[in-house]
Amino acid sequence: MMACLTSTLYAADKPYKPVTQRAQAQYLSTDTSAVEDTCPGNDIINQFTCTKEQAPGFTCYDVYRVQGDPIDSERYTLLNQTLTEENSSAEPLCSFEEMNCDTFLKTLNYNLDFSWFIDNFPSSSFPECGLTYSCTRIACLRPLPPGTDNSPRSQKLSCVFKKNQIFFLGAQITCQDKNTISK
Repeated sequence: MMACLTSTLYAADKPYKPVTQRAQAQYLSTDTSAVEDTCPGNDIINQFTCTKEQAPGFTCYDVYRVQGDPIDSERYTLLNQTLTEENSSAEPLCSFEEMNCDTFLKTLNYNLDFSWFIDNFPSSSFPECGLTYSCTRIACLRPLPPGTDNSPRSQKLSCVFKKNQIFFLGAQITCQDKNTISK
């Protein structure tokens, strides 16, 4: 009892030294409009650090930006989807029912890095691609009944995805006085 009282009195003599206690971070989103930082300044780019302006016990929810790979379902943003008919055989074959880019991406397990479905295109076609050089076009074909001259025909699904390389994490923050934290 005496030791606790002594350390409290000793801490009261020292000036406030703020310490930022951070709870475990949680994945939030790649979308800036889906996140909200409640700490002073509402900065969703940088982590918040307690200063002497926040009293001991002050809490807020800190959101900050991280560079890397987001969760699978948010790894890519669809920029363009086209469905056309071609006079060609169905290679590479679309092996899924619904002819849309979302299903195509799921079939590839959200991994476009080394796919034989990659279809080269000039990145300048989309302004979002010119900024980051992180766009990929993938394509596959599904056979259609032969044409009137018995030539092969296919339906081609083409998708352009931009890879998201930034996402947001969030954590509850509590400001404490370094002098009163037990060791």
